[in-house]
Amino acid sequence: MSLPVGLLRLATVLDYDSKKGLLEVNFDLSNITINNETTGKIQIPFSFYSVGGLFIGGIPDPGTPVIVGQGEGGGNKWYFVSFLVSNTPSIPKLKSGELLIQSSDNTLITLNKSGVINIGSVNNKIHLNTTSNSYIDNFDSKLSFTQAHRHVIGPIKRDLKPNKNVSENSKLESVLFDDYQYSIGLDPSATTNNVNNNSKNPPFIENRELLYEFLYSSDVTDELQESSLYGKSNQQKTKFISQNRRKSRSDTLSLSLLSPNFLMETVKGTVIDIFGNILDINRTRLPIGSNDFTIRSEGNKDKVAAYLKIREAQRKSIVYHFEINAKKDLKGKNGQIKLPDINSSADYARNRSRFFFDVDKEGLFKLNVPASSETGNIPLLTRYENYSSISDDDNNNPNKVIKKDGLDIFLDSFAKDGGVISIEDENGITTTKDRITDSHLKHGTPYHNILDTCLVHQSATHISYLFEPLFDIATIPTYSASDISTNIVSPKITVGGSDANAGGRSGSFNFDGSVELNIGANTIDRHSLWLDTAGSIIGNIGRDKRNISAAVTMDGDLLLQVGGNGVVGDSRFKGANDAFRPGAIDIRVFNAGFDCTLIRIDNEGVKIVTPGRMILHSQGDMLFRSASGIIMDAERIVFHDREFLKYPIVTA
Repeated sequence: MSLPVGLLRLATVLDYDSKKGLLEVNFDLSNITINNETTGKIQIPFSFYSVGGLFIGGIPDPGTPVIVGQGEGGGNKWYFVSFLVSNTPSIPKLKSGELLIQSSDNTLITLNKSGVINIGSVNNKIHLNTTSNSYIDNFDSKLSFTQAHRHVIGPIKRDLKPNKNVSENSKLESVLFDDYQYSIGLDPSATTNNVNNNSKNPPFIENRELLYEFLYSSDVTDELQESSLYGKSNQQKTKFISQNRRKSRSDTLSLSLLSPNFLMETVKGTVIDIFGNILDINRTRLPIGSNDFTIRSEGNKDKVAAYLKIREAQRKSIVYHFEINAKKDLKGKNGQIKLPDINSSADYARNRSRFFFDVDKEGLFKLNVPASSETGNIPLLTRYENYSSISDDDNNNPNKVIKKDGLDIFLDSFAKDGGVISIEDENGITTTKDRITDSHLKHGTPYHNILDTCLVHQSATHISYLFEPLFDIATIPTYSASDISTNIVSPKITVGGSDANAGGRSGSFNFDGSVELNIGANTIDRHSLWLDTAGSIIGNIGRDKRNISAAVTMDGDLLLQVGGNGVVGDSRFKGANDAFRPGAIDIRVFNAGFDCTLIRIDNEGVKIVTPGRMILHSQGDMLFRSASGIIMDAERIVFHDREFLKYPIVTA
């Protein structure tokens, strides 16, 4: 029987042919026979399709009722007309003025006329309100993996039992990898849960970010392998058997020059290593959840005591972590590149030092700042301005886009005299010019000429009134600013070439105003400050309105040792005398005539000389004793109002 074109029939979806993109349907033959055919194939219905790639659609599940219609032409071709909802209660709850796209109750998108877009489920969703200009989401976790960074926010999860069937490459971005990770809670040895009973073990949370230096897909390895890529013959990369920790989203606290592309790491929240251990400020595993039942919940009859022990230990855990994978000069002997020896503690393991700042839950912090290389930066005292702000082009418009000499930022120094220490390499001065003075920027301090530190010690001029034979000026050392073997501060720093010596710097602090510092005391010794320097302290201190440079009250004794053994173990100073040497205290005080009173205590004894009067007064006994002799030499000596002249006056 031939049916008229346009006849509509009921049908039920049977299956989907993915190769041909057709649906197989079963016709409803209750009233009429269609050429004795009980099934047919129709093109799968799409909500929208464009040859340009625009598409909205899906595959109807078997059993879905549809309405089909017969088209023109032979072959009884049938086409999809519409869906037919036979089970009315299965229709999602619809709202007037709202569009709904849904695959299940937990996966839906709604758009309404009020400017609201919801993506997710009723309870967990992204909420966008274009009318109130707001964005809200309430998911438990946020994971972001780009070519620039990894960012994990949510409950702490670690791959505690690695599954060898899970691909390495899936442990970073795969949405399925979460199912293989374990949540770490209050007691790491127990399963996490939020039940309000004695089994409660709430999971820790973290906000962890790892920033790369280069594009992640560049697969940057260590400097040895990377440098070989630029050589004449590429060395083949070593093949490894073990799983690569750095391809896992659980990886944390592993910055190393062995993987230099991992540049910077930040963790907010309880810091837990890749194996689920809670760490203290020294990154040592805390014994929480161990077999010591006093600090774990499972197996402990006294749950309250166990809880308090756990919380006491967790106060030591790190709550904030920031670290930079500090780059190092890897040039070794004979120009060879050498990665830091992880088994060497030479030079205080300086080549393995990284910048990090850790804070524990009691607020105790630990800061480590590496030293710069011999060709590293010299932090100068400068102010910064864009050329667009300082040029008079475009009617002094400060917002113009304009550059000079290919630069955007121009500097000017606020150091004393524009700085006094030149920065050079084998080709001469390396610093840019001060935009105001047109002189090359130099290193220095803001308030004093650092080269003039202890100026009166740099020349014998101010004590030239000393005389022989009682005092030999030549026995007192002077420190010449132009003599590299005796100067107090070197007037030149070399930042390039074989003689580079700019290294060993860890920072520059500049406070434009005063600093008020209050330091408490530790419990064991009641100490307030430990100070240990590998080199000398060079300082210039100004004076206040009362001409006071330092006013210090000490509740206890003042103990001062001068001289002794030097600091050993730094390969940069192998020629230095680090053995025991006698010390000296040399105090020189200016008088009005620019001469100096000198008090010197050294290996020869004690010397006190002054161009003015010297008064010794004692309310008690004044004792003089010498195991050798006492010499008194003066033009005039008075004892008990009796005068003695060195050269008596002869009368005729």
